[in-house]
Amino acid sequence: MLPKTTIKRIMKQYTDFNISSEAVDELSNLLMEIIKITTEVAEQNAKKDGRKTIKAKDIRNCDDERLKRKIIELSERTDKMPILIKEMLNVITSELE
Repeated sequence: MLPKTTIKRIMKQYTDFNISSEAVDELSNLLMEIIKITTEVAEQNAKKDGRKTIKAKDIRNCDDERLKRKIIELSERTDKMPILIKEMLNVITSELE
């Protein structure tokens, strides 16, 4: 689990709005899912190179399109996601384009 105080501190850097603990929890769960997806794709990259160690290049070389689709899929299945989290996911996916 990611430290929620750190997540909230980072969120506060980008808004003057108050942030509920539920919003922090939701973002924490989403970030964990993004880490999981990224790690799975990076593992596949390492396997392609015949390694059992994930390296930074495996993270950098993640299949951007697949990662983007997974992030969008994650955001769409969350019915009541706060607007701030949706905007953060939009920024992440736009960076992958």
